[in-house]
Amino acid sequence: MKELTVTLTLEEYNHLLKEKEALLYKVDTLGREKDLLRWRLENLLRRLWGKSSEKRKLPEDPAQLSICFDSPTDVSDPVAEETKVLKKAEKKEGDYNRYRKSFTKKVTPHARKPIDPSLVREEIVVPMPDDINLEGAVKMGEEVTEQYAVRPAQVYVIRTIRPKYRLADGRIVVAPMPVMAHPRSNASESILAHIATAKYADHLPLNRQLEIFERNNIHFSPSTISNWMMAAAQRIEPIYNELRELVKNSYYVMADETPHPVLENDRPGSLHKGYMWNFYLPESKTPFFEYHKGRGETGIETLLSGSVKVVQSDGFVVYDKFDTLPDRLHLCCWAHVRRKFEEARGCDPPRAKYALDKIALLYGIEKNIKEEELTDDQIVALRQKQAYPIIKELEEWCKQEFTKTIANSPIANAMSYMYTRFEQLSGYVNQARFQIDNNPVERSIRPLTLNRKNVLFSGSHEAAHAAAIFFTLMGCCKENQVNPQKWLEEVLISVQNKKYEENNDYSELIPMNWKKK
Repeated sequence: MKELTVTLTLEEYNHLLKEKEALLYKVDTLGREKDLLRWRLENLLRRLWGKSSEKRKLPEDPAQLSICFDSPTDVSDPVAEETKVLKKAEKKEGDYNRYRKSFTKKVTPHARKPIDPSLVREEIVVPMPDDINLEGAVKMGEEVTEQYAVRPAQVYVIRTIRPKYRLADGRIVVAPMPVMAHPRSNASESILAHIATAKYADHLPLNRQLEIFERNNIHFSPSTISNWMMAAAQRIEPIYNELRELVKNSYYVMADETPHPVLENDRPGSLHKGYMWNFYLPESKTPFFEYHKGRGETGIETLLSGSVKVVQSDGFVVYDKFDTLPDRLHLCCWAHVRRKFEEARGCDPPRAKYALDKIALLYGIEKNIKEEELTDDQIVALRQKQAYPIIKELEEWCKQEFTKTIANSPIANAMSYMYTRFEQLSGYVNQARFQIDNNPVERSIRPLTLNRKNVLFSGSHEAAHAAAIFFTLMGCCKENQVNPQKWLEEVLISVQNKKYEENNDYSELIPMNWKKK
């Protein structure tokens, strides 16, 4: 076969080289896109079907000797083997029922908790049948069986009767009206507390509550109970403002934000994407929600205007404002870092595993701190001795490995997220009161997200502000084991006491203080 020789000019050769480079670049780009699409598919499948827990076992230390508590397989124990076989047969077959001619499964009895003695008892005395002759019989005692029972919520009417007199001098006097939660309406404090608790603590929308009332022949219009909720929110707003002052005067605050859709008044049918900002006080276990129309710097004005020194967040850019202010400290969250690497496991398993194992060591140190109940000085010393070196190892590892990753890949994004925040991530080791993550603030947002699945949106910006009041105070009740309905029913009346208004101090009515009182 003759060889084919093609003569190319320099210009044609350079053109072919450029085309080759372009094709190689395209192949490389398509390969990266394939890897990203494969990761997205794996991530989607993990979110749909995988476990949501990010907890990991601590990596095994090769320097530690493994201890085996099991018997060696080559050692035979006939007694143990026979016992094992008998137990297996007993578990498999159970007891033979000679009447049913079948095997019945053994049921292990469980201890039943006694019924609370403070619950109201309603007795039913069962008479002896007529065909039993009790003449000359001696009563030996009674067999008592107790069962739980329930009645649907009973709605009743309070009639407030005030005597009216004509005095001798001709004046007409009427007994004074008692303090009411919502004057000039037919709603008492108990029904306001019931509806608010059902909506904001039990996530039951107003329309479903209306249906429940309808089943009991009680007819309310949607606008009526909506107005009741707005009035109740305005009544307890001074307590909400007291909590705002508590947040502003706190040293250490956790912060997060979540979308809260609002129906626009000027554009019917369209939703405005507002935000609920949550400022959580870990020392007093107190959430505080504020509604803002956007996600800008106005959301953290409460923190900036007060004496808050330390803020812990998920690393959202707005909180970086604290890094530029004197005597302020911004901490970040290791749980968010862990989440990024967990999502990157399908993209780059070796690097993701290395980072996750190191983060698991950090959480293992925190677990030991809780279990051993160390003093503040001991906690700081332990973190600086054990946790800080691990953080420095991760920083050096990021510096070396980041250049070897594909740009904009999940592992690159996870490493970038961690590397740019090492200063904020390592700050928690310096004080015992600081926490490794801001999971408490995320947990306190859960009632709002559950409510959002049922209520969907607020009807106006004013209604969103009212929702922030209820979410704050209901969340405070939940964190401090206070019955929200009892608390709300009482404070709707007591908040009108003039001593609070004169002193401009409603701190006694904050759920945690109310519980102590």
